[in-house]
Amino acid sequence: MAEKAEKKPEAAPASPAGSKAEETQSKGGFLTKTPVLLGGVMVIEAVVLIVGLRMLGGHPQAAPGAEISLDKDGKGDGKGGKADKKTVEVPVLDTKAPNHTNGKTYLYDVSVFAVVKAENEERVKNLLKDNKALIEDRLSTIIRESDPEKLGGGSEPGLETLRRQVKYQLDRIAGDGLIEEVLVPRCIPFRTDY
Repeated sequence: MAEKAEKKPEAAPASPAGSKAEETQSKGGFLTKTPVLLGGVMVIEAVVLIVGLRMLGGHPQAAPGAEISLDKDGKGDGKGGKADKKTVEVPVLDTKAPNHTNGKTYLYDVSVFAVVKAENEERVKNLLKDNKALIEDRLSTIIRESDPEKLGGGSEPGLETLRRQVKYQLDRIAGDGLIEEVLVPRCIPFRTDY
């Protein structure tokens, strides 16, 4: 235990095979070149991506809906400069219609308005007056056939289906393009079978 002999590496024999081994160790070998090559390729990729994105990317564009035109007073019309297209609300119908579709009887108190361009107001009013019974029949049929869940505001708080169906029927009666939108400010269900 006293003394262990420390072994010292012996010098490699000076042979032609030994000199090749020393050359590969001094050059670093294949594994030392790989990270450098990968780093170089990644730098080249980054440069190509940055240049490509700058050339093809362009700049942010302004959204057309975000433009607001101002009058001489500095007040905006909120329509992006199209002040000549004023609209008016024309009353279409105030009615009460029953609905029995789910086995319970409801009486719906409904009020319907149509949004039309100001220039078409008289024409639409005349059409509504001339076709009052037809319109009341079609709208009452829509209410009688509708799902009470959609009319009561449960699944559709905005009454989208009712508004879409009413607009379709009014477009068929008045002609396409006259009615811009249908408003239903009142659709109140009353339970009638207790």
